Amino acid sequence: SGCGKSFCTKSILANLAADNSKIFILDPEREYDIIAKNMYGKVIDVGSAKEGRINPLQVNASQDDEDSGEGNVALAMHMQFLETFFGLILEGITMDGMELLTEALKELYAKFGITNSTQIENVKPEQFPIMQDLYNYISELYENATDDYNRNNYKILKIYLNKFAEGGRNAQLWNGPSTISSAENFIVFNFQSLLANRNNTIANAQMLLVLKYLDNEIIKNREYNMKYRANRKIVIVIDEAHVFIDSKFPLALDFMYQMAKRIRKYNGMQIVITQNIKDFVGSEELARKSTAIINACQYS
Repeated sequence: SGCGKSFCTKSILANLAADNSKIFILDPEREYDIIAKNMYGKVIDVGSAKEGRINPLQVNASQDDEDSGEGNVALAMHMQFLETFFGLILEGITMDGMELLTEALKELYAKFGITNSTQIENVKPEQFPIMQDLYNYISELYENATDDYNRNNYKILKIYLNKFAEGGRNAQLWNGPSTISSAENFIVFNFQSLLANRNNTIANAQMLLVLKYLDNEIIKNREYNMKYRANRKIVIVIDEAHVFIDSKFPLALDFMYQMAKRIRKYNGMQIVITQNIKDFVGSEELARKSTAIINACQYS
């Protein structure tokens, strides 16, 4: 602690920014506000939607989508992502309840004209369903259900989803079209307020959305390079990385693990900063992934 890890990183980032690199930082302690301002960048408080909202129901491309070799599978990949997302925020939901929710989501997307054959890149953010639409559709299914068991499951889903719809206590985060933008080349995601609330459910879910967003930005950067015959690097920085490690929901560690293996082919780099390696080796599975991250580093 205090030996200069963040200072060293800021020096590296200043040089990369001067070379027109696209830089994204996960910052749990508001250490990058000043450099973001000096680099004409942007700080996004992920504990609110004031600087930009991420709509969980907006479908984006993913690296898995590009690697699948099966054409347009963006919606199918996003449905898999939503199973993880709703598994987090609807803690305690039964398998049957999740199945009904998954079917409802497919039907909801179809109502909005979004299917496996839709060219997702042509769909505007305001054309995707939002949490209120999902709540309304679940309410409709609840009213029309003739089977008592399904009706009860829809009732539970309705109660769960109510806090994310209009008037709900978590509506401000996710209920609306995505408004987040990445026009700037230096963007800091400030996690301080989100982590301070000690609501691990919401924090993990929002973290999952941010990581999914970064996944899409990596693809967009490669498309930018191909379109303009450029060589712009993309840089992902996770500062105080141990803060993001949750042994129950190792979302951030999984993201770092995947990035360590493949970000080079997207003309990018990942910088992982931690003062506490012990938090990376809390279990055999965590140790396997953290070891892979360290081994993949050019310098460690």
